[in-house]
Parts: sequence; structure tokens; C-alpha cells
Amino acid sequence: MIRKALVSIIALAAFAGCENYDMQMRDQVTFKHQEYPSIGAPAGSVPITGKRVDYSELDGALIANPYDGDVGLTKEGGKLFKSFCTPCHGADGTTANAPVADKFDPRPANLQDDAVVELTEGEIFQTIIDGVGAMPAYKYELSDKEAWEVTLYVLSLQGRK
Repeated sequence: MIRKALVSIIALAAFAGCENYDMQMRDQVTFKHQEYPSIGAPAGSVPITGKRVDYSELDGALIANPYDGDVGLTKEGGKLFKSFCTPCHGADGTTANAPVADKFDPRPANLQDDAVVELTEGEIFQTIIDGVGAMPAYKYELSDKEAWEVTLYVLSLQGRK
């Protein structure tokens, strides 16, 4: 009898331990895939990578390229362009061989078009950072330097660098 009671008490304790009575795991703050946490940094704090400029408030034509003349950046920009831009704009920027360009209406911009070639370096950079239309903003995926590398690569595709 005592043995039966002891087994019952142990079984009851084991089953009770399976339920999380304080709901810590069940009622926690969560966020979805590819969504940034909604808890912001404390006011006035500076990220360890340095403070990021908000380019959306600036005139893109007035943004100067701090890496102008550094030819080595174009090669790195080509690697980034292949990863981030080729699916929509194609390897040569014309969207002719872009895997997903036909799925968009309107189609992604042809980077060889006169309207795009007329953009300044700063306007291309600002488009990469802040996005435009269906093009996403890459300010969370690319650093400013990497965005300038892609900008220089786009300029080289256009024959401007």
C-alpha cells in the first residue's frame, strides 16, 4: 500500500513538472522570420558599428561618394551585386537574363536605361540603401561601404567608372 502511494506521488509530481505553470515559455515576446525585434535601443545609444545616417531625408544628388577613385571596391561590389541584385536586375543589369524579373509588374529597372544612367552616384547609393517601389531597402543587409561598392559596380556596368 505504501509502495502504491509512493509511486502515485512520484507519478503525480512527474506529470505536474511537465506543465509550465508560470507560462514563461508560452507567453514570451516573439517575432517572425526576417522581422527585426520591436524592442528598440535605448534613446541616445550608439550601435557598436557606429551611428547610421538616415539617407531617406537627404537629397541623393548631393550625397558624395567617400570611396571615389578606389578601384578595388568595384570587384567587391560585383560579388555583392551578384548576391543581392542579379535575381531582379540580371548579371549585366539589363533584366534580360534576370531569373525573377518577369514576376514583377512593373519590371525591375534596366540599369542600362538612360533614366538610370542619368542618376548621380549618390542617387544610386540612396536607392540601394532606402529602396524604391518594389525594390527593398538594403540598409539592414549592407553597410554604407558595401552599398557604395555596389554603386561603383553599377557605374562600371554602365561604363561610367
